[in-house]
Amino acid sequence: MHPVRLFCWHFMAYPHLPADFDENHESGWVTVPNSLWDRKKSKGLYQEYLDQLVYADELGFDGMVLNEHHQNIYGLMPSPNILAAALTQKTKKGKIVVLGNLPPMYLNPLRIAEEYAMLDNMSDGRLIAGFAVGGGPEAFNYNVPSPHGRRRLWEAIDLIVKSWTDDGPFQHDGPCYPMRYVNVWPRPVQTPHPEIWVPGSRSVESMAEVAKRGYGYFLSSRSHGGGTRDAARQFAQVMTDHGKTYTPFKMGVLLSVYVSETDEQARAECEEGVFYFLKNCLKGHLRTEGKSMTFGPGVPSQSLRSWEAFLDSPRSSGGMLGDARDWDELESKNSIMVGSPETVRAKLWEFVEDAKVGNLLIQFQFGNMKDALARKSMKLFAEQVAPALRRDSAALFGREFPILADMENVGVPA
Repeated sequence: MHPVRLFCWHFMAYPHLPADFDENHESGWVTVPNSLWDRKKSKGLYQEYLDQLVYADELGFDGMVLNEHHQNIYGLMPSPNILAAALTQKTKKGKIVVLGNLPPMYLNPLRIAEEYAMLDNMSDGRLIAGFAVGGGPEAFNYNVPSPHGRRRLWEAIDLIVKSWTDDGPFQHDGPCYPMRYVNVWPRPVQTPHPEIWVPGSRSVESMAEVAKRGYGYFLSSRSHGGGTRDAARQFAQVMTDHGKTYTPFKMGVLLSVYVSETDEQARAECEEGVFYFLKNCLKGHLRTEGKSMTFGPGVPSQSLRSWEAFLDSPRSSGGMLGDARDWDELESKNSIMVGSPETVRAKLWEFVEDAKVGNLLIQFQFGNMKDALARKSMKLFAEQVAPALRRDSAALFGREFPILADMENVGVPA
C-alpha cells in the first residue's frame, strides 16, 4: 500500500500589515520597509506558527514543510533550519521537510551539510533535505546573479551528498567550492542519505539534473490543472531518458486548502486571509502589479526549451495567482481549494487522479488568518478528507505503477 503523502506546508507570513499596504507599497519583497515590523503584535508569532505544525503532526500528517526566503512578508523564514530544529523536539512522527536551503546564497555549502546532518540526528532520521537555487528576490537580496546561482547549486548538492556518503577527509576540487578538507561530522542517520527534493518551474535542465541523480522533483507552481499533469508526464519522460522509473512519489506539488462545514462557511471564514495573502504577500513576486524581481539580477540561464515551457505556463500568461480580482477568478486557477470536506475531497481526488503526483504539500494558513481557523481546517481535512484520499490513491497507484509493489522505500533515491 502506497497512498499519497500529505504534508502541511507553512509559509509563516507576516500578519500585521496596515490596511493600506497594497495601496502605498510597491512590493512585499526585497524593498518592503522593515519599519512595518510591529514588535508588540509579533510577540509569540513564531510559537503560534510552530504550534500549528506540531498540531499537524498530532493529526497524522506525513510531514511538515518549511522553506527559505529573505527580506519579505511572504515567509518569515530566513533560516528554516532553526525552525526545523525546534520541530525535532516537539514532533514525533512526521517528516521534517526543509524545501529548501539555498546553497548559491552562501560561501560554503558544507555548512548546510552539517546542519542537515544535525537535523537528521536530532529527529532520528526524519529529515527530507531540500535544495533550491532561490527565486529572483533572494538573488537580489544576496546579489548572486542567476547563472552563477545555477552553477553553484548543482556543485553544492553533489558535494553535500558526497560529504554524507563518502568517508572523509577528502579533497574537493570543484570550480565554485574548492575544499581542502571535506570531513562532515556528524553524519546523517539515514543511509545512504536523507531523501532529497529539488524544486523547479518546468526547466528542462532542472528536471534532467534531478532525474539523473534519482532525487524528487517539486513543481514550483501555484496554478494547477492540466499544467501539473503535463509537468508530471514531462518529468516521467525525462526520468525514462536517464534510465530511471517514475513513480508518483518522485514528484511533489504545492496546493492550498481551506476546509469548513459547508462551502459557504469555508469561503466566509478564509476569504480575508486568502486575499491578504494574495494582495500583500504575493505583491512583487507572484503578482504582475508592483515592482517585480522574479528573475533576479543577470541574464537567466534557461535554454530555449525551458523558456518555451515557462511561456506555456499559466504564470506567464496573465494567470499569476496574486492577480486574482475576485473569488470566481481565484477558483478558476485551481490553486486554492476551498469548501466542505466533500467538496475539497472531490477536488483533490480529481487532481490526484489526473496528475498522479504522490506528494501533496498543502498550505492551510493564509496571511493574517487566525490560529483557530487554520487549526479547524487542518482537523477537518485530517479527519474527513485525508482517509479517503489515502485509500483511493493507494488503489490507483497500485494499479498504474506496479513497480511500487517491489519498492520498500519509494521516497528514498535508489
